[in-house]
Amino acid sequence: MKTITSLDNQIVKMTAGLSEKKYRDREQAYILEGPNMIREVLLQSGKARFIFLRAESESEEARQLAEKADKNGLAVYEVSDSVFHKLSQTENSQDILAVIEKPHISREDFFMNARSKNILVIDRVQDPGNIGTLLRTAEAAGFAGALFIKGSGDPFSPKAVRAASGSTERLPIIFAESANDALAILKTNGKKVFATAMNATNIYYEADLRNDVAIVVSNEGNGASKEILEAADEILSIPMDGKTESLNVAIASGIIMFESRRQRYDR
Repeated sequence: MKTITSLDNQIVKMTAGLSEKKYRDREQAYILEGPNMIREVLLQSGKARFIFLRAESESEEARQLAEKADKNGLAVYEVSDSVFHKLSQTENSQDILAVIEKPHISREDFFMNARSKNILVIDRVQDPGNIGTLLRTAEAAGFAGALFIKGSGDPFSPKAVRAASGSTERLPIIFAESANDALAILKTNGKKVFATAMNATNIYYEADLRNDVAIVVSNEGNGASKEILEAADEILSIPMDGKTESLNVAIASGIIMFESRRQRYDR
C-alpha cells in the first residue's frame, strides 16, 4: 500500500477531475465511495483502477477492504486528510473511495439480454438524484436495462451513483444520440414504446406492460419529446386526486414500472 500526501500528485489530479463529466467521458471512469458498494464492484465484473483509503481512518471495514484489495494486487493508496477531502464527493465520507471503470455493453448484447423483457428509456431527465433513483427502481422492478437519450444527465455523476446505490454497475446502460435514434433501435428490437403525458386518456394500469415494453420517462418541465409522442405505441397517464398537477419523475416512473412487475406475476 503506497502513501500519497501531495495534492499535486498526478493520480490525485486525475481522480479529482472525475467530478466533471468531460473527464469521466475521457477517462471512461467514475468515483465510487463507501465500502459496501466498492466491495460489490470488486466481487462482480466491475473493474477498480485505484482505491484510496484515508490514512487517519478508524473504520475497520474500510481498512480491511483496502488491505484485502492490496493483497490481491490492486493499486491502493493511503492518503492524507487533505487529499482524501479533495477527492471525496460526500460530506460524511466513509473513508474509502475507488476509481471504477465504466461498464460497457454493446447494443447487440444489451438487447439480447433484454429479449422479452422491459427496459427504461430516459429522455432528457437532468436531476442526478432522479436518475440514480430511476436506475435503482428499474432494477428492483425487474427491468433489463436503461437507454439514455442524449441530453439526459450523466448516470455516472457522483450524486447519481450514490442515489443508484449499486444499480449503475448491475443494470446494463446504453446511450442514443437522439430520440429518433432511440426509437429506431427500440422498434428494430421489437419493443413497444410507452410514453406518459398528463392529458393522455389511457390509464397506465389498463395497458399491457408485461413484456417487451420500453417505458419512456421524460424531463419534468418539458415532458416527452415530439418524436417520442408521435411514435409511441401508447401514451399513458396516472390518475390523481387533489390539485396536484404532476408527480416527480422518479415516483411516477416507479408506479408504472412496478405495475409492469405486478402484471408479469399476477396474470
